[in-house]
Amino acid sequence: MNLRLVFICIAALSIFSTPANSQSIIDNIIQILKNLILLTTGGLKFISDALKLTANELHDITPSNKQEYDFIIVGAGSAGATIANRLTEIEEARVLLIEAGSKENLIMDIPLTAIYLELDKNKQWGYLTEPSNQYCLGIDNKQCKIPFGKGMGGTSSVNYMMVTRGNKKNYDTWAELTGDNSWSWDEMLKYFKKLEKYNVPLANTKREAHGYDGPVRVTNAAYQSPLVHAFVESGREFGFPTVVDYNSGQQTGFAYLQTNQINGERMSVNRAYLHPIKTRKNLFVSMNSHVNKVLINPETKTAYGVEFTKRNRKIEVIASKEVIVCAGAIGSPKILMLSGIGPAEHLQSFNISVLKSAPVGENLMDHIAYGGLSFLTNETESIVVPELIKPSNPALSDYLTKRSGPFTTPTAIEGLGYLNVDDSSLDNEEPNAEIIFVNIHFGSELLMHKVFGFKESFFKKFFGNTIFRHAYALFPVLIQPKSRGKVYLRSADPKDNPKIHANYFSDPEDIRVGIKIIKAAIEITKSKALQRYESRMNDAIVPGCENHVLDSDSYWECAFRTFTLTIWHHCGTCKMGAENDPSAVVNTKLQVQGIKNLRVADSSIMPMIPTAHLNIPTIAVAEKAADLIKSYWGFIN
Repeated sequence: MNLRLVFICIAALSIFSTPANSQSIIDNIIQILKNLILLTTGGLKFISDALKLTANELHDITPSNKQEYDFIIVGAGSAGATIANRLTEIEEARVLLIEAGSKENLIMDIPLTAIYLELDKNKQWGYLTEPSNQYCLGIDNKQCKIPFGKGMGGTSSVNYMMVTRGNKKNYDTWAELTGDNSWSWDEMLKYFKKLEKYNVPLANTKREAHGYDGPVRVTNAAYQSPLVHAFVESGREFGFPTVVDYNSGQQTGFAYLQTNQINGERMSVNRAYLHPIKTRKNLFVSMNSHVNKVLINPETKTAYGVEFTKRNRKIEVIASKEVIVCAGAIGSPKILMLSGIGPAEHLQSFNISVLKSAPVGENLMDHIAYGGLSFLTNETESIVVPELIKPSNPALSDYLTKRSGPFTTPTAIEGLGYLNVDDSSLDNEEPNAEIIFVNIHFGSELLMHKVFGFKESFFKKFFGNTIFRHAYALFPVLIQPKSRGKVYLRSADPKDNPKIHANYFSDPEDIRVGIKIIKAAIEITKSKALQRYESRMNDAIVPGCENHVLDSDSYWECAFRTFTLTIWHHCGTCKMGAENDPSAVVNTKLQVQGIKNLRVADSSIMPMIPTAHLNIPTIAVAEKAADLIKSYWGFIN
């Protein structure tokens, strides 16, 4: 079927789905023709913009075997790209950035469609948790999907563009745990300000808490639905502050989403930190390069390089100063263990020589949400995908021509609410709950549930009566979990993904708090603001929970264990701590304890998970790491 025939078929469906009177049909035909013209114009503009983006991508090089650099960075994600930018500010420093994936493209940068990137096996690692009978029971094989980004920009090129720092207490706790005050909120604030170019009209902004000249543009999406206005107003009805600047250090309240976008497009760390330095002569990037291990002298315990595989060829590169591992909370511990740093008995079981026994892979933390809350409405303000892409709907043409409309919203995420369900006093600035407002739901189309791996039978049974109906979703997030998991090697083969024991709900407090968050989210929908839309919860029974009394604690526990969604905020597996902390892998300078010239700088070093989506905190960690490295080697005082 050719493209013209596809358009004719779609147009016909669109025409005949309207009221059957001659004027409405004529008006619809005119609107379709206008939109088709705009789509053609917008499509050409999009192709032009895509070519410009491609022209800004860094060139791929292949180092020769034993080639030497000053610094070698493993991973071009949120941390690695940031550090590469800052270290190449030193003109005499030769920096090699090694990335397992390939280049970014403009299709990846359309905010609304971000969720579908998780289905692209070339753009994510395809990690899965080990099967469990305690969580993800409604997911295929009872394994939660963890689609970490793979490619220039890492997960920042495939995530949902949510800009959240966490709160003051988070980082003050880091300082207390490590005994190093430089990790406190007051000290970290300069890095949060350094990274951002802040322009958020829909917040009661505290100007002194923000930066205005950094590489990452922080703003609101160009579109807000009437439903998100009602969500924010609901917070006001329940006594919470609204339109809060939740990135000022104080979080409690309801707000419109702050997002990292530029001109209605994703602003990944690749675009923010690497594109502007494409012409630097001292930066070298090797893509499609799978790091096997860090090279470490077993006698001096000194890291001196990296071994990676590219096009089936093993290459060793040498670092005259140091190696910085930025492969994320799953990849970094895996690389350390393959390099001989980790739990001794575990490494010995794979005949890996132990260079340093350390708790690598322990302390795995993550944020999880309940995925079964969708609320039908009597209005057509939510996103239903078949309606959104009709030729009669201007949404796509608006995005292609003006970068406006609903396609600018990150996977339709529009609002956030932060509260403490155990202490709802407004001066409590330690939220343990996040409620995410999403102007789409799992029944809005037929692919979104596959991103999370929902069993098809469970999807049909629970969401079947909501297919293509207007509704929104709330995701209640357990934002301060007490449970801890582990990352282990599956084998000594670097190409094998590691074993991930998430251990969600291993601490019973997480179930108790999680149930309260679910109930709080439901209560929010009873507000006058949302009841103007006759908001009502999908009343289907969660499969497998039929024997529990509806709305009882046991029912919600069963439901949460069934539709467990990881928010992909894994951290803590190369924990930072004081030199005498037996649970720590790196010190507060991010140096691997017991190994010289080797650092880890990414979310894996976080000793406690912040009340945040981790992209921005990881960039801040990397900004600080770059200063630590420069200072250590005498490039700054």
